[in-house]
Amino acid sequence: MKNRFAFLMLLIILFISGCNLSKKGNKYPEQRLKESNEVKKEEEEIKPDENEKLKFVVVDLYFFNPDKGTLDIEKRQLFDLNEKTSMIKQVLRSLKLGPVGDLKPTIPENVEFKDVFIYRDTVYIDIHIDSNPSSIGGVSGEEMFIESVVKTVLSLSEDYKSVVFLVDGRQVDSLLGHIDCFCKFNRKSFD
Repeated sequence: MKNRFAFLMLLIILFISGCNLSKKGNKYPEQRLKESNEVKKEEEEIKPDENEKLKFVVVDLYFFNPDKGTLDIEKRQLFDLNEKTSMIKQVLRSLKLGPVGDLKPTIPENVEFKDVFIYRDTVYIDIHIDSNPSSIGGVSGEEMFIESVVKTVLSLSEDYKSVVFLVDGRQVDSLLGHIDCFCKFNRKSFD
């Protein structure tokens, strides 16, 4: 008798629960549709912020012109980044990728730009040089590398007055064994 009573109670509970679920089930699609329409209205009201559109800037990258034996400018359109060191890093990556036209690259494959920081009016560029310094191309190759980086970076802003190179975080006498790099390079360094 107790088993029958417990079984009967269980059936009643399941029946009542089922009725409540079916009522909720009938209302739920309506509620869901209403909520969905409200979300769509909110999405329609959101307009893109005009200030968040990607902005670009044209920069001067200095590459080697073999016909003239000098550096020439190649204009490149890059993202306009608000943060100064990020902008310089982006420019150095573009310089490392090389020219698009007939000019020749100035950054040796064994040179990697690690970090950039700015102190007052000086831009510090930390580089890493892999094992083979001879791939730079001697004195003229090292000079071309330094000049191209310095002119490119200083062309970004009048606020930048000089560039200092570091190798693996340390200031060194010479980057690749040919040119004295213990000093600051400025706009007049290559005149």
